[in-house]
Amino acid sequence: MKNTLLFLFAALAWSATALCQTPADSAARPRKRVFIAHRGVNMRSTVAGENSLEAIRLAKAAGFGAIETDVRLSADGALVVMHDSTLNRTCLHADGTPLSEPVAVAGKTLRELRSDYILKAADPARRTRIPTLEEYLAECARNGLYTFIEPKLYDPTGRHYRDIIAAADAALGRDRYVVTSNNRANDVIRRTGIDDVRLMGILYQTTFERIEALGDVIVAVSATRFDEADYSRQVARVKAAGLMCESHADKFVHFDRINRHDIDFVSTDFLAPDYHGQGRLLAEYARADGFVLPASADEGAIRLGEGQSIVPKRQLPAVPFGALYLEVEAEGSACIELGGQTFTLDVPDKRTVTHQVLLHDAAPALRITALAGGITLTAIRAKVVAFEQ
Repeated sequence: MKNTLLFLFAALAWSATALCQTPADSAARPRKRVFIAHRGVNMRSTVAGENSLEAIRLAKAAGFGAIETDVRLSADGALVVMHDSTLNRTCLHADGTPLSEPVAVAGKTLRELRSDYILKAADPARRTRIPTLEEYLAECARNGLYTFIEPKLYDPTGRHYRDIIAAADAALGRDRYVVTSNNRANDVIRRTGIDDVRLMGILYQTTFERIEALGDVIVAVSATRFDEADYSRQVARVKAAGLMCESHADKFVHFDRINRHDIDFVSTDFLAPDYHGQGRLLAEYARADGFVLPASADEGAIRLGEGQSIVPKRQLPAVPFGALYLEVEAEGSACIELGGQTFTLDVPDKRTVTHQVLLHDAAPALRITALAGGITLTAIRAKVVAFEQ
């Protein structure tokens, strides 16, 4: 009976997240997963400020279906959106100069936070003020994004958690958000009698049993902290219980691990969401006419010996804000340059591999260079997509 109820909760949860996609998107996507823009699309406070309203709009433009944010208290008890306990990593003085001394969020009133500081961004025109939680959630609602809210404060009374939940109810509706925490906040929320708010528990910080007992939960299974065997075992356990699973990835090694498992939510700071037609397709490269091939290539496969490389025939276009998608069917080992990332592909048995990275003010690189033992590519395709800023 318990597993049946959990399965129903999971089904209801997925129906809520599916609202992040149009019916056409859902039909076209090969797997039902939603990408979460971690603290919005900010790319280390370059394209926009971290946890800014602009980062929400960019997430929507890039095709993200969900967003994650963080909540802290100002000195006068206002709920503000900020990850760190200090402003120094993500903020500047209002005049654009760096902060030279630590500035605690909890040491400044809401008026001071909003008048004396701005969020960092590469373009001064995108340096905006710190949003309140209410402003942030209203922008998430306008952009139709399923919202993950992480309280960065511990309140054993539950009063501040109730305030966060009330703000989310008012802006989004109860079925359009998740409260996520290091599990302490989740325990308090349930203990105070709130049993119909969806929660996400972080598995490496507690036990599966403790998360499952909360009811109506998503389980965050770390693709970085668990090795391959443990990751597979933990995901299988979550799925066997009829629950949804979330994992975070910024690098190929972790995204590839996610791609080989049934993951419902993919959180990221630097990867692009699955391509389903969003944005403007600037260029597409396929094996036959898109790449400079070695003389050893034939119609069936591209065989690269150690040190040999392939690159596109045409230079990839510069992109103010966009994404680069790569899909290869391969067997062997290679070093791949994709956008601003360089990673090793090691595929002892032939399979299809994908990677996808966000771009900002870049003429992106794409190069595949065989490592020891070489690599055979039986299919290769790349896309460059521009998103609205």
